[in-house]
Amino acid sequence: MKDSETRTRILQTAKRLFYEQGYNNTGINQVIDEAGIARASLYHHFSSKRDLLTAYLEEMSEQFVKELNVHLSPLKEPRKRLLGFFDYWIEKQYNTSFGGCHVVKISAEAIKADQVLFQQAATHKENLKQFIATQVNLLPARESQSLTKELLTETLFLLLEGAIVNATIQRNNEPLKQARKIAARLI
Repeated sequence: MKDSETRTRILQTAKRLFYEQGYNNTGINQVIDEAGIARASLYHHFSSKRDLLTAYLEEMSEQFVKELNVHLSPLKEPRKRLLGFFDYWIEKQYNTSFGGCHVVKISAEAIKADQVLFQQAATHKENLKQFIATQVNLLPARESQSLTKELLTETLFLLLEGAIVNATIQRNNEPLKQARKIAARLI
């Protein structure tokens, strides 16, 4: 097996395990066993479980952006792209059995005291907010708009984040569907 294939296999296994059962409930031995690799191979690519977590967060953030871009690429109008963001999450929650956001899940259990990991998570969320801000700034001005563009951006971001968490807790997409309806009224 090529070196890059081994790294990919380790990372794919860790992604699945960290997302499905959590970082703290996943041991290095389980990653090694399920990836079908030697211990030395894991430590050749990742110096520690924390290093593997850092790579996981990077990979998941990149994957998220790619998936979102594919989902939104047919949508050209900012309003449709903003609502498409909610649609993306409705589909993603369904496809992951309401697993929720990887960053929120990892943050809840592993990032508390680690400034580097905290910054990775914060950057991911800030990038999401920036995506929303870009689309909001492209919306045509409306006289009846009671929210500034900055406040609308923050409102949509928090609405989406809260809906994702609630959909995960409730194990259904109703919170996201309701949030999408609210967003449609706001924009």
